[in-house]
Amino acid sequence: MNTIEIQYSYFKDLERLTKTGLYSYLFIFVWFAIISTVGTKNVFSFFVNPETCEVFLIILGSINLFQVIKLISDKIQWLGEFHIWLDNKLFRFLYKSNEIILRELLTLLEPKERSILDQLTIDKRTSIAQSVFAKLSDDQSIFANLLRRGIFRSWIWYWITMYGISIFLVLTLVSATKMIFLPSLYSKVLFISIGSFAGLQIFLGLILGYNLIRVTKNIIREITDLHRIEIITLLRAQMK
Repeated sequence: MNTIEIQYSYFKDLERLTKTGLYSYLFIFVWFAIISTVGTKNVFSFFVNPETCEVFLIILGSINLFQVIKLISDKIQWLGEFHIWLDNKLFRFLYKSNEIILRELLTLLEPKERSILDQLTIDKRTSIAQSVFAKLSDDQSIFANLLRRGIFRSWIWYWITMYGISIFLVLTLVSATKMIFLPSLYSKVLFISIGSFAGLQIFLGLILGYNLIRVTKNIIREITDLHRIEIITLLRAQMK
């Protein structure tokens, strides 16, 4: 299997993992909407005294619901743009990572060449950095090193956590509103539970994000040390 086939297979696997995370969090979101509609008190009462038939119907309904969410989500073609938008609204780790890559690449150039790149827009500089990094990834040894360090899979887990943060922040807002306008012990317990999960998701997102920054720094420094001439050639070609 050549490098292109290996990369295609690997990234298809990552795409499946990303969409599975999306399905799961959308499933949680829809179930919360159902719980809010039925009534928190009624749901708590059901779990205290569950009926076998009703449990079976809920399981069957959940399976069908997940399949419907999967079917709808598979039609989404703008996940990449959504990731960028979501990261910009939250932690901006993608932006920070791209800046780290660009800074490390620029250190290889002459001062005059660096000044030319510094005058470009952020989007243009990011595009150059990504283009150079993508071409370097075509090298089987570099790609193997990236796989070994798990950088791609780490990004996927970060995006999945971003789904969780966005979903649980919305759910926290909704449950807080319900607790304020329809106060009860049940709505308070639900708000605390949802808010705790939101806090956990934010904590995980920060841990994953800072780890990505650390790993990105180490990887790009290794690559620039080993492929200095090739990178300089690619950068100069992009500047023309």
